[in-house]
Amino acid sequence: MRLPIHLQREIARLHFYDPRQSDRALALLFSLSPNTVRSMRGKLREANKPWSELQDLDDAAWRQALGTQDHTIAVRKPAPDWAWVHAELQRADATIEQLWREWREQQPDGIGYTQFSMLYRAWRKQRHVVMRRVHAPADKLFVDFAGRTVEVLDPQGGPAMQAQIFVAVLGHSNFTYVEAVASQTTPDWLRCHANCFEALGGAPAWVVSDNLKAAVWRRERDRVVLNPAYRECLTHYDTAALPARPRRPRDKGKVEVGVQIAQRWILFRLRDRIFFDLAELNTELRRLTDLLNAHPFKCMPGSRLERFRSEQALLKPLPTSRFEPCDWRYGVKVGADYHLEHQGSQYSVPYALSSERVDLRFTHATLEVMHGGRRVAMHALSTVPGAVITVPEHRPVSHERVLEGEPKALAQWAARVGPKTTTMLRHHLEHRSDLTNGLKAARRLRDLARLHGEERFEAVCAYALPLNITALRSIESILRNGADKMHRAAAPRTAPSHEHVRGASYFGEV
Repeated sequence: MRLPIHLQREIARLHFYDPRQSDRALALLFSLSPNTVRSMRGKLREANKPWSELQDLDDAAWRQALGTQDHTIAVRKPAPDWAWVHAELQRADATIEQLWREWREQQPDGIGYTQFSMLYRAWRKQRHVVMRRVHAPADKLFVDFAGRTVEVLDPQGGPAMQAQIFVAVLGHSNFTYVEAVASQTTPDWLRCHANCFEALGGAPAWVVSDNLKAAVWRRERDRVVLNPAYRECLTHYDTAALPARPRRPRDKGKVEVGVQIAQRWILFRLRDRIFFDLAELNTELRRLTDLLNAHPFKCMPGSRLERFRSEQALLKPLPTSRFEPCDWRYGVKVGADYHLEHQGSQYSVPYALSSERVDLRFTHATLEVMHGGRRVAMHALSTVPGAVITVPEHRPVSHERVLEGEPKALAQWAARVGPKTTTMLRHHLEHRSDLTNGLKAARRLRDLARLHGEERFEAVCAYALPLNITALRSIESILRNGADKMHRAAAPRTAPSHEHVRGASYFGEV
């Protein structure tokens, strides 16, 4: 009997309540055929069981007691073990038809191919149940880019830009954040996260993202390799990534629904609008997003905004400084001259790393060189293409000595020692006829100053220059023999002048 079980129970209840009622009267109550009611009442009489015994039976026991099973051909004929069918279908080149044929050879009276495939799909659907997730406040933020874009025209008549729409949804409150950016590249992805956290006034415990390259570089068997810049951004805000599994949209069902709502509630309203820059578009997106968050729920009390107000206090506090978007280059080869190339300029690293491979972390203003997980050099990014930036400490000692012997370096050293030293070295570097030997003499004079002390060398220069002594050997002799010291010792003393000493004027003119 195909009569629904709840109608069977109602007919039985009224039958026992008033057996005198006609079949037609009961049929009118349930909009059924009188023959159907008559058949049902006949089964009750055949069962010969009181209502007190029947009313507590479950559906299967009810059908068994009254004989009201649905005796279709699919039920009467044998059916296979659907778990076995499902397991066999996982094997290579397996088909439902081939499995049915093999099974039918063992069960000639079994169900046909149509029933076989239909009942297997019904069994598989029963196994595929979806778990309802209840998200704790401030636990997860779901992020993704919408499938639709918004056209932004160039006021100068250039090519139009397709703005990407970033959508973020808090798992507990469904509070939504929407922003338009130029691309789905790493800098724009990180900027969206920083702006989102600031708009929320805090950060969640986890960020559930898709597997775009700005978030996930690759998936290995036992680990997920995140984009280092993305990991660094989330670490800055004391949160962490929880990427969804590939081809598992239910892992981020919140944002999938959020994207759908954003496209229908916000982007559809902008279908006829013309925008000329991202700032104008984002202003309109914020206005419509505020309306969405304040709109009451249909199936539960309150709105996104009301639920978010109670969730906001549980978010992690923001750091004192905003995250500065960065990018990475991996495995950059250091040249034999302990310099590496980045954006057309050369930057130095410690000479011990020459010919090694290092990682580069760079922002719009700085470049950090990482080796073995630690920073080994840091530079301000050059604004001049082709520049060579070298930190003196990165050079080996031999290279430093070579550079210290350059004319400019010698002149700078002399200026630090004193004016007489400057005059002495300038003579050798600028006024000698043989400048090659003059440079060699200047280097030797600097070595002598370091050997005897720069203060002593300044005094020797002060003694030699008035006597027009500039030759290297003469300066070496003065330093060795102390001629300047003897000169100072032999210099006449000035007679004291007071009232008891008669001067030359006392004796008059001779």
